[in-house]
Amino acid sequence: MRMKPINICITVILAALLLMFDSCRKEEDPLRTGGCSDVNSPINGSGSVDYDDGSCLYGFITEYQITYHPEFDNAAGTGTDWDIGLIDTDADLILRIKQDTASNWFFDSESIGLGTPQFAHTDTAVFPAPIEYQLWNTSYSWNLFDHDLIGGNDLICAGQFNPIEKASDGFVTVVGYNSVGDSTELRIKYALRKAY
Repeated sequence: MRMKPINICITVILAALLLMFDSCRKEEDPLRTGGCSDVNSPINGSGSVDYDDGSCLYGFITEYQITYHPEFDNAAGTGTDWDIGLIDTDADLILRIKQDTASNWFFDSESIGLGTPQFAHTDTAVFPAPIEYQLWNTSYSWNLFDHDLIGGNDLICAGQFNPIEKASDGFVTVVGYNSVGDSTELRIKYALRKAY
């Protein structure tokens, strides 16, 4: 049984089309890695990502914590309690944070009505974030004061940090110091989500 010339032509055309479309199919490159390449994301792949696949999540501040601070005002040279009195001698904390390029503090616990709560030096002071600022890959400054009604506020400590470099498991953890080397730990809690 012989094939008709028309059937042969159709078979040849179909085979050619199949070969042509199959050769146009893209194959995944096993040597290229997709991921987040945005330097402002706490989960960016740093040098391990070949292309940005749109999976970036960003850190938005939900809470500020002071996990410890010096028990006494050693920086004043006196080594005395933070406040004068027989009771309530713990520090009345004022926390301030800003980007180094900014002129204003984006977080100031005193100015937003959180007051100046007293905390023992080993108690964790928690300040809720009234605005969930996005963390950026830049330098930030922070300071912690003891609020005093007379004679001005006492600096407990100060520091600088880059939150993206210090971000891990939902927290940015940094340590600041005062002039005599006493340390204080600041923890910034953040939530990961897509940028607005």
